[in-house]
Amino acid sequence: MRKAVLIYNPSAGQRCSASRRDRVLSLLRRGGFDLEACPTRSPGDATTLTREAVDRGVEVVFGLGGDGTLREISVGLMGTPVALGILPGGTGNVLTFALGLPRDIEEAAAALCDLPARPMDVGLCNSTPFLMMASAGLDSHTVAHLNGDLKGSLGVGGVVLQGLAEWLGYSYPVIEVAIDDEVHEATLVLVANIAHYGGGYLIAPEARFDDGVLDVMLFKGRGRRSTLSFAVDVTMEAHQHRSDVEFFRSRHVAIRGPSGVPVQIDGDDKGHSAPVEVRLAREKVMVLGKLLG
Repeated sequence: MRKAVLIYNPSAGQRCSASRRDRVLSLLRRGGFDLEACPTRSPGDATTLTREAVDRGVEVVFGLGGDGTLREISVGLMGTPVALGILPGGTGNVLTFALGLPRDIEEAAAALCDLPARPMDVGLCNSTPFLMMASAGLDSHTVAHLNGDLKGSLGVGGVVLQGLAEWLGYSYPVIEVAIDDEVHEATLVLVANIAHYGGGYLIAPEARFDDGVLDVMLFKGRGRRSTLSFAVDVTMEAHQHRSDVEFFRSRHVAIRGPSGVPVQIDGDDKGHSAPVEVRLAREKVMVLGKLLG
């Protein structure tokens, strides 16, 4: 039996029932894991629980919760041989797309029992690690003003409603960004470690979690009409052909300003605002997942 722990956020997403969580535990145990379940109770708990599990000699830390919980677990695993097993239990569950995992919790649990561990790059926004992306623009403005009760009750729908409300009054400030010291301007800056975004939309098609480089997407449109058409094109995977969208690959990105523009990481407001430096960490995180494209 492989020693493991399951860390779960009881308040993530639309909530995973206790009975379903028990079925997940049963599937993992039948798949060869000797594990205990540990709930989080406050921000940062997942990192603390992970480090304690690593000290106890576990081989795998399973995370059941939203992308924020998984990010916290990854902080505790950086630079160690202990693997992260991702179970979709949050609102967006974007990482499941990057790793080729089923979106159903029980199907994902069964699949993880047979998947190898692979190294995953970890981004840094200043000194804060992230797995998926850092961005500045309408999305980060929405995250900074997100109503937690709305997200908790409606899930992705709540985020969309908040986004529509912010879209109506957003001023579209021009954001200055330096990509490998070359200066650009845009109204949305996305620095991606994986290809997917939001509800699983393929926003940075060339991004890979293990290629040692960050993918940068710049949207330069201004105003509600161009932003709406851009969002529609993203859902259709047609945005990459727009004249107001550019892609770059880089190991270092500086979102310079305007000062105070919020910067979100992995869909959460962690208190960052321009100017920030975005780069890859030296340490990686081992994750259970498929080798994609």
